[in-house]
Amino acid sequence: MLPPGGSGGGGGRGGGMMMGGGGMFGQASAAQGYIRANYFVDAAIRYDFLKEKRASLSLNVNDIFRTRRQDIYSESSAFVQNIFRRRDPQILRLNFNWRFGKFDTNLFKRKNTKNQENGMDMMNM
Repeated sequence: MLPPGGSGGGGGRGGGMMMGGGGMFGQASAAQGYIRANYFVDAAIRYDFLKEKRASLSLNVNDIFRTRRQDIYSESSAFVQNIFRRRDPQILRLNFNWRFGKFDTNLFKRKNTKNQENGMDMMNM
């Protein structure tokens, strides 16, 4: 007999953090068993600096509490299977971003106008 299952997955987001979670009763139903809940916390922070905020540093951390895992239980008349696997390792990333030049939307407008004119000339042939 299988334990009650909820809808798996789900998550929330706020303030540069992401959290994942399991179902209503901490597990989700599967065809021959259930998948136990999976909870994790990811976080990121970014600092913009230089003139006109042209540069930024960001720090990202995955699975802060090292709780991301896969835990599955399956059962039939022929077998019983219990799978436990630790997911991706904790990862710390430091990124540097530098924006240079100016973004000119008029470049795209001119290009589209030329393409439309060329298309009209081709239709007149």
